[in-house]
Amino acid sequence: MYSALTGFVSLIFLNALDSHFQIIIYLYAIIGFVASEVLVKQSYYRHGLDDAFVLSWQVVFCAAVGMSSESSVMAFAVLFIVGLFSCIRYVNTLSALFSCVGLVGFFFMLITENKVISSMYLPFVGLILSAVIYYVYFRLNKNTQLLIYQNALWLIKVFSLVLAYAAFNYMVVRELSVSLMGFEVEKGNDIPLAYLFYASTFLIPLAYIYFSLLKKDRTILTVGLLALGYSFFTIRYYYSLMPPEMALVLGGLLLFGIAFLAIKKLKHKTTGITFEPDRDSNTNLMLNAQALIINSQINTKAVMHSESKMPFGGGGFSGGGASDGF
Repeated sequence: MYSALTGFVSLIFLNALDSHFQIIIYLYAIIGFVASEVLVKQSYYRHGLDDAFVLSWQVVFCAAVGMSSESSVMAFAVLFIVGLFSCIRYVNTLSALFSCVGLVGFFFMLITENKVISSMYLPFVGLILSAVIYYVYFRLNKNTQLLIYQNALWLIKVFSLVLAYAAFNYMVVRELSVSLMGFEVEKGNDIPLAYLFYASTFLIPLAYIYFSLLKKDRTILTVGLLALGYSFFTIRYYYSLMPPEMALVLGGLLLFGIAFLAIKKLKHKTTGITFEPDRDSNTNLMLNAQALIINSQINTKAVMHSESKMPFGGGGFSGGGASDGF
């Protein structure tokens, strides 16, 4: 629908405004914004059509700003603002991701393009930004009036965790050092503070896993496990200790052994970390228990049928037939 509208506008105005192509891009963004407002006034939510307009006008508007200003810093700043606005206005989850990307991209471009500070401080800036974003999530998540934004807050939480890991991942830091600072890693040498990034590549995922088990947080556990797997890939990308097929076989055997022993250890535990399903999961047992509780709260008193004082038949008053008593 959005592409059809923009195509129709292009058909009419493209030749007339050929020398002012940026005006047409702004017009595309206005069309998407107006359509988003019309749909939200009609109570469309997570329908698909409204999501298409909400997400598209943000991307188009930021592209228009970037083209007109010729500044990626300005484009990321606008992406942060319109993403935050759309998340609040339309309760759109992906707009929260756009806002986070805009915030991080703004500082990234300030450092890499405008040279506000040296690029060597970029990992530490990323770590600080991740801490700030997680703090915002932590504060907002406590507010019960913001439950409508729980999906957006969850996405912000995941983004902050991934950003903290990526900021100090050895592969990310090394590749950015090569591309941004022109640093050449010769054989026998390494990037500055290499041991710090080696350690953090594994310590951050392990810290995620420990904290998730301590707080029983499935999201942090999932991010930690995925980050740990990528940590092994990071080291193997630069240092090969054995052939790939041997590493895959040994890794599979190790994971199978850990999973088997963990299941045996936790199988009969009923408290703490267990192998039992979550108490709040929608299992058949939980659904049956809910139905039983609801039925026990319903008033089901039997209706007493009293015998009628006006028997039918034989005349009388009930019209069951005339008799000499009538």
